[in-house]
Amino acid sequence: MQKINLNGPWTLHPAKSPETTCPATVPGCVHTDLMTAGLLPDPWYRDNEKDLRWVETKDWVYTRTFEITADLLKSSRHVLQFEGLDTLCTLELNGHPLGETDNMHRTWEFEVHGFLKEGNNTLTLTFHSPLDKMRAEDAVKHLPGWNLYHEDYRGKSYVRKMACAFGWDWGLMAPTAGIWRNVSLLAFENRIESLRIQQDHSQPGRVQLRVSGNLSSPASGHLHILLDGDLIHEQPFTETDSIDITVPIPEPRLWWPNGMGEQPLYEILLELDCGDRVRKRIGLRELKLIRKPDAHGESFRFNVNGRDIFMKGGNWIPCDIFPSRVAPDTYRHLLRSCADAHMNMIRVWGGGIYEDDLFYDLCDELGLLVWQDFMFACSTYPTFDPAFMDNVREEASDAVRRLRHHPCLALWCGNNELEQGLVRFDIDDWTETAMPPQAYTPLFDELLPDVVAREDGATPYWPCSPHSPNGDRNHFNNPACGDAHAWSVWFGGEPMEAQREWGFRFMSEFGFQSYPELKTLEACTLPEDRSIGHWMLDYHQRSPKGNLTIFTYLLDRFRAPASFEATLILSQITQALCIQIAADHARRIQGQMDGLLYWQINDLWPGATWSSIDVFGRWKALHFFAKAFFAPVRVSLLERPETDRMELHVSNHLPVTFHGTLHWRVTTCAGETLEQGEQPVAVPSQSNRRITELDCATHRDRGGSTPMPIEIRSVKHIPREGDRDLLVWGRVTDASGREVSRGFEAFCKPRYWNLTPPEITCDITPHAEGFQIELKTNVCAPWTHLSLKDTEARFSKNYLNLLPGEPETLICTPQTPLDEHSLKARLNIIPLVSLFA
Repeated sequence: MQKINLNGPWTLHPAKSPETTCPATVPGCVHTDLMTAGLLPDPWYRDNEKDLRWVETKDWVYTRTFEITADLLKSSRHVLQFEGLDTLCTLELNGHPLGETDNMHRTWEFEVHGFLKEGNNTLTLTFHSPLDKMRAEDAVKHLPGWNLYHEDYRGKSYVRKMACAFGWDWGLMAPTAGIWRNVSLLAFENRIESLRIQQDHSQPGRVQLRVSGNLSSPASGHLHILLDGDLIHEQPFTETDSIDITVPIPEPRLWWPNGMGEQPLYEILLELDCGDRVRKRIGLRELKLIRKPDAHGESFRFNVNGRDIFMKGGNWIPCDIFPSRVAPDTYRHLLRSCADAHMNMIRVWGGGIYEDDLFYDLCDELGLLVWQDFMFACSTYPTFDPAFMDNVREEASDAVRRLRHHPCLALWCGNNELEQGLVRFDIDDWTETAMPPQAYTPLFDELLPDVVAREDGATPYWPCSPHSPNGDRNHFNNPACGDAHAWSVWFGGEPMEAQREWGFRFMSEFGFQSYPELKTLEACTLPEDRSIGHWMLDYHQRSPKGNLTIFTYLLDRFRAPASFEATLILSQITQALCIQIAADHARRIQGQMDGLLYWQINDLWPGATWSSIDVFGRWKALHFFAKAFFAPVRVSLLERPETDRMELHVSNHLPVTFHGTLHWRVTTCAGETLEQGEQPVAVPSQSNRRITELDCATHRDRGGSTPMPIEIRSVKHIPREGDRDLLVWGRVTDASGREVSRGFEAFCKPRYWNLTPPEITCDITPHAEGFQIELKTNVCAPWTHLSLKDTEARFSKNYLNLLPGEPETLICTPQTPLDEHSLKARLNIIPLVSLFA
């Protein structure tokens, strides 16, 4: 097979103004090409988004001339392959119509054997505005849905396009058009199609591979299978159009999720002597979704290679509203950050895209399992239209065939949140807000699971997130079974501590917002914009009552911020504490809840969102907290004010039993030790143990027993005066004495603590990755924030819990070369107390 790459320079012009051309780049989109040409402003900056809306109202034409040799024309088959066309497109080659496309998520191929000529050939693609189709379809039948940010976008669910391009409650509106993935011309006599590799782990210590697929036409010849470059199978074939071979893997090395083992990968090369070859990289592993009755209802637990494993991670959205401009290094940084935070699962959310091949390759390498949504989210769909259903079947088949060989693939999920109210299982017809089950089940209970069973056959299918498989399906967050999306804090106004009452089996979505750091906002605003409540900051806040919710919870926990930057930092700590409370609880009840994925990991523009990493790749407080609360060994403390007790738990997600020591210490805010002790611990793999329980009654009354004068019905447990000067600390060290986890808790909220400004000293020494920094304090300094002035840096830890007599050590890797003196001069050490007005 010969493959001609047609990426690179193209020409773009409005359909009605062919004389107005500008250079275009493929892969790309109209917006990025116009921005490169200086015809569109940066949509991230201030309210420039509003100046983009004219683009989506026009039709756009891409053209490219390419040369074909006489030798290439000798092949009997010529196919133009488009891996992504966004979205409504008419194609011509040398003036000959090729066809039309109507699905951004599909790979499209066109036979062009009779249309090519020796010498120059011209390819013309006309992309039509989706707005006319959306309006026309919506006028016939309106489809109920959420996240409608402009009247022009009614009917968006009739178009198979990245849903969040029309806006979401964390992103901008910019419906794109263009050739957003690779374009190739294929010339061949025969080719391997739909290669499938299945694994048989039924015999202990052995793995058999079944390699199957189809040829584009019957052929004879020889077939070779190579494993990591070594020939492991060879056989002749005669006049066949199919392949089906079983080969053993000698001494198989199993692939494990992050934290439970290594991720060995094998390259399989299938080669025909007719000239075609296909490569796939696989990992040897067996994955099951365990759903069986237990004391709590029905389990929802992932089992890999015979081991039950708690899932830790987050939800993934597209990295950019213009997906074609996401650089490989962006994927590498974000996914490496997830692995560094000890995540082992990422949910690819259904309002975005089936991600780039590099995304899944990196997840394979890093041990990040992927919960893969099909691209349906927060809307109803025209399942009554046979053409729509046929289109979706092809889309799903493309996605499953492309991804099924990846060891990271853990689950196919039908959609995001339709069962949360957009389908009602107790109605018989469409309403203004919901579709009936007879419109829902043909797609999500029949078509999609059929595609998964036929094209994959190994990866489990789940119809919706959230979904309750037993009992009333309208009860979408059934704590006894299935998965849950728990938004009762952010949208419901419940206290963060209410998350400790959760008994769900698997938490696949929940979250809390924060602002990005000052450097990020400086890149998208003017100095006069940088005030909470300013038009420009509100313009980048797309969640209803978002800023009010952030401040409600911030001021419930902390005193009023001292500055704009203090507000940003305190919002991040508030967000991080919310997710930490839930994560620690989930680990404490492992076996009842067996996974927790927060919303969300990444961003696609700067603003207040639920992300733990902002759009420039900067870790927020939440991501540093996640590195601690998702750590393989985690100490968590749980206050019981009704009994004056403080529980100390140790959770172990290592592949082996953890042996170490729990050190506990009760202090004043000034760091005076009131009580301390230690205890050896042995915690089996994938389990939690309550190690001890401290009676803190005497300590709580030490500073005074007068309760806060709060009306009794207002709070569950009223803090006492002595709680203001009481902190309980837990540290876990391993058998070598190395600290592996640190945490603390109190009986009242941080706004009441008797914190005093600390004297923090730092010792800086060179390190292979930059510098090692050791911090010491004279008083307790929780959540101390570090940053560097005038340059970027990567910190191995941040938002440090500093305690007298217990130094904290971390690694700092500056983006620009610095010596120790320069680093110390630029280092900002910001203790919590300094953030208060």
